[in-house]
Amino acid sequence: MKNVGSINRQSYLGSSDVAGILGISPWLTPLAVYDAKVFGKKEVISEAKKKILERGKRLEPYVLDMLTLEHGVELIHRNNRYLDRQHKFLAAEIDAETSDGRNVEAKTTGDFYEKSMWGDEGTDDVPIYYAAQCMHGMMCNGAPSTLLPVMLGIDDFRVFEIHRDESTIAAIRETELEFWDRVQRRDPPPPTDAADVLRMFPVDSGRNAQATPELLERVNEWKAKKKEAKFLKGELEDIEQEIKLFMLDATTLSYGSRALLTWKEQKTKRFNIDLFRANHPKIAATYTRTDSSRVLRPKK
Repeated sequence: MKNVGSINRQSYLGSSDVAGILGISPWLTPLAVYDAKVFGKKEVISEAKKKILERGKRLEPYVLDMLTLEHGVELIHRNNRYLDRQHKFLAAEIDAETSDGRNVEAKTTGDFYEKSMWGDEGTDDVPIYYAAQCMHGMMCNGAPSTLLPVMLGIDDFRVFEIHRDESTIAAIRETELEFWDRVQRRDPPPPTDAADVLRMFPVDSGRNAQATPELLERVNEWKAKKKEAKFLKGELEDIEQEIKLFMLDATTLSYGSRALLTWKEQKTKRFNIDLFRANHPKIAATYTRTDSSRVLRPKK
């Protein structure tokens, strides 16, 4: 075990990588982690997700303070990074450590689905991807357990504890060693979702793939759903037109005292690209780019 400073994220596997490597992360696949380590690629994060992550980072000190004030836990270290004794490419940054040698990983969530994945306070009933992160951290610094103080929304504060399990740690270590060997050999793991496929094959090759009987059944199901969706879209448009013809200039449609819907004016400012191209063709050409994407289309 060794306490170290800042190191290049491409040179080690950290706590935030482990769930992706194990294939249990809701955010990262093994291939996404591989690309990050080999090519330095960063996962594209939506603005909404970015705000959630930034908010969680800002709230981390508050969650740790709650652990101290409400549960009397004494914290002696914060944000120390450790390297595994055997393999220096396995590292973990621990949010905090207690005076009796336990790790602490602070969490926050306002997501309704994720909130439902946390169990009773004092247990180890936490989302599996956080449990894996805790095991990885204990593997690197030898801690006997990890406390997880969690803010589930605004006023639901709970503390969980994950105890060290040597068999689980051994299995995680083995998987991480195999993954790191892939990174060294430049042997990417197989794709596990559509985003992975596009990550590996952004452009089609012209190759003809022969479907299995099972995939043929799924393709036929997909085509039928596409037709159904198109039909439903037409039905929705017909109903909307009927409602609008009835409302005319009305803002709200009600039934008795109950408001059913509103039809309000909404102003949106948009850049008039056609007018700009007409008035400034050379400038527009300079800032025009061609994007490519692979589109799935049914054949009759």
